[in-house]
Amino acid sequence: MSGQPSPNLWERLKIPVWAGIWILSRALMAAQVGFWKPQGPEYQDVDVYHHWSNVISATGALPPEETWQYPPGTAFLMLIPRIGGESFRPSFVILMLVFDLIGLWLMTRFAKQEKRDVGVWIWLLVLPVMGSFSLLRFDLVPTVIAVAALLVLHRRPAMMGVLAGAGAMIKVWPAFVLFAEWDRRRLLRSIGAAAAAAAVIWLLAAAVFGDTFGFLTNQKDRGLQIEAVAASPWNLRDVITDKNAPVVQRFGALEIGSDLADAVAKALDLLAVLLLLAAAWWWWARDRAIKRGRSDLADKALGRDFVFTVALLSVVISRVLSPQYMIWLVGLCAVVLSTRGTRVARPAWIVIGAVIITAGLYQSPANFVVRNLALLYASIEAAAVLSLLLFDRTKSRSEEPAAAKAALAPRD
Repeated sequence: MSGQPSPNLWERLKIPVWAGIWILSRALMAAQVGFWKPQGPEYQDVDVYHHWSNVISATGALPPEETWQYPPGTAFLMLIPRIGGESFRPSFVILMLVFDLIGLWLMTRFAKQEKRDVGVWIWLLVLPVMGSFSLLRFDLVPTVIAVAALLVLHRRPAMMGVLAGAGAMIKVWPAFVLFAEWDRRRLLRSIGAAAAAAAVIWLLAAAVFGDTFGFLTNQKDRGLQIEAVAASPWNLRDVITDKNAPVVQRFGALEIGSDLADAVAKALDLLAVLLLLAAAWWWWARDRAIKRGRSDLADKALGRDFVFTVALLSVVISRVLSPQYMIWLVGLCAVVLSTRGTRVARPAWIVIGAVIITAGLYQSPANFVVRNLALLYASIEAAAVLSLLLFDRTKSRSEEPAAAKAALAPRD
């Protein structure tokens, strides 16, 4: 006998159980797409992606229409399902299933690293609550990339940077993961790697597709989408009085067509700039506090909490809140709730609750009000928790700064 205790039954069974749940739940999601329906699948936005892919392939340029609002790396993603020939639509769904499985694997790595299985269960069970949605949008891709970057936080700064840069070339928000790193030397390595990865993708796209800046104009001209948090007063009025908000179809979405809504949209742009400035200031203040001995601010849990909070706030103050944004937040919730020592567990659970409660009320004004109020409250609480922590005078400042750095020195 070796004297070592044998692993308990759950430790032996959990991987097969997780695999079985993933297979069953994703089969149900695929069934909701309609692969086995007599009338055939309903691919929703995948039909748009197919059109974009055809345009890119035929013209060698990015789609000229106003609905193209993504960084140039997305164009390469749109070409991958073409490997399947005429079966672009099912190939796209299969590609998303592959990224979904990669996301589950990453969550198991978090579980092993943190000795917490919460994130695995969130990934397994919450995404299916949204139905086939995550298989019919490409938001799983940047989400999985951001999750991978947060997994290697403090240990692989260059890899984290490459992932952040690559993710930002598909959708901009994965660049937020750079805020998670507090050590300036590691951060510079991450920023350099992110810039290099983004530059390579952008230059390659420019060489292949020509003009790659059109998406910036399309984004700039967008108004206040009916689903945005700032549109909640219009939705609330709809719920109370049954008087519909004046909506117009623009940029592939329903936007509120009024001068007041346009003014609100411009104000939200200013808030987005202020959010980035506030995030940069918080990072700087945290860095100074760590140098003064606040080693409690140097753990990776706080870095992940900060990324979650910044991403959540960016969603709340955005002019656009497409339903697929919730995929990002579910992934980040899984990360912070997997991490021991997280300070934003309750806001993360509120976001998860909002996803579960409102998933069945898609395109309902009541859905928007409930979900948006939950997101607003969660963002305020998360921001307040991190701000109060930064200015907590009861924490000891007598520790040597070197001790804080030693605690998070990169390890293989």
